[in-house]
Amino acid sequence: MITNLLYRSETTLQPKDPKLKAILAQARHRNGNMDITGYLHWEDGIFHQWIEGPEAELQVVERYIYDSKSHHGLTVLGRNVVPTRQFPGWDMALGLSEENSLFNFIASHEAGTADHQEYARAVLAFMHAQSGTQVR
Repeated sequence: MITNLLYRSETTLQPKDPKLKAILAQARHRNGNMDITGYLHWEDGIFHQWIEGPEAELQVVERYIYDSKSHHGLTVLGRNVVPTRQFPGWDMALGLSEENSLFNFIASHEAGTADHQEYARAVLAFMHAQSGTQVR
């Protein structure tokens, strides 16, 4: 079984910031070694991240995320145990709002943001649309 986590947080990092690139490189290296896959989306100072993998390894990665000074105001939108991954083979995909807008996607699909489950489903659908994969 695979455990997944979807959260949103606020950041002052910008897409071209070397710190964001370093964080992404570190995450890809760590995730590759720990069988963690996922997708990180940056938009207008907000991160949305989906990560998934074995429970014990995911808990280690979560500690890195919670302790990171690169973001604040972290809100967990969903956490589940499921039989399959959403992003197999992706140590950490990156989406930027400079290319596509999550907020426009959510509005055009009339998804609410107050209900965390509905919001989480819309964010996951957006990530799949951007990555060219299908929701599993």
